[in-house]
Amino acid sequence: MKEIKFPFLNFNRTKVKVGIDIGTSSVKVLALSRQKAGAFQLDFFAVRAIEGEKTKEKVVGAIKQAISSSETKVQNVTMSVSGQGVVVRQVLFPKMSEGELKSALQFEAEKHIPFNINEVYIDAQVIDQNAEGNKMKVLIVASKKDLVDEYLGYINEAGLEAGAIDCDAIAVTNAFIFNNPGLGKDKTLALLNIGASMTNVCILKNETLNFTRDIPVDVKNADTLENQVRLSFDYYENQFGKGIDGIYVSGGGAKDTALLQRFSQAFGFEVSAWDPVKNLTVSVKVDPQALKDASGQLAVCVGLAIRR
Repeated sequence: MKEIKFPFLNFNRTKVKVGIDIGTSSVKVLALSRQKAGAFQLDFFAVRAIEGEKTKEKVVGAIKQAISSSETKVQNVTMSVSGQGVVVRQVLFPKMSEGELKSALQFEAEKHIPFNINEVYIDAQVIDQNAEGNKMKVLIVASKKDLVDEYLGYINEAGLEAGAIDCDAIAVTNAFIFNNPGLGKDKTLALLNIGASMTNVCILKNETLNFTRDIPVDVKNADTLENQVRLSFDYYENQFGKGIDGIYVSGGGAKDTALLQRFSQAFGFEVSAWDPVKNLTVSVKVDPQALKDASGQLAVCVGLAIRR
């Protein structure tokens, strides 16, 4: 399995990994335990709504409710951020060591991100050591410090610690590749993780993340969402000279059959929902019907919890 992994605060080395996805309308929590040969067991999950306007008190309350429904004591979690305060860029670097990359990152990243370099947390990972022109391809992630600090505040106020921080797009990508190995080989696939008011667009070429964009649009506004997805696809095709071969949907929007049909007609090929828990074994303590009802919303959590 190819995995995109950003350390940020990666201190979590326990066997049980907990991913937490703080959305605009709900909090999702999921715990996985590592099994043999790279397999994972789903030990626990919970989805708790954030009622009304999203405030710190309501978010913290939803986190506490979700965590309290677990029979296992949870303290260390992996969290993620998304939105217009997060930027993911693919950049070509001269070949260099990991230490040299860290030293060059601040200077080079400033050319590619639309934020003041002093206002962001930044990290990078080499995704291709042998790119064109004797260079290496590097994925850079930058997130506004105030956004990360806001989410860390939710976690800490709920009595938890963040063992690692990721971004939604990378978590969704890792969850998709884990559950659908080989599906994207020699293809260009678009992943749409459609939430209540945020859609993560991830475009994978041959199972490598090439492009991401977070669209802050209410899922009920189908016209605007469709237009923004189309703009993303058009931009990608102009930049990379390759169109999309297929679309796979997760998030709450994956259950909206009418929306999937609309996208199928708009883009000219079948748009499919995918199951983020398909390749997990499931503990007997987990309610199978509840899991079936919620599974589409767990893509980010799964991607966070399978991080090494």
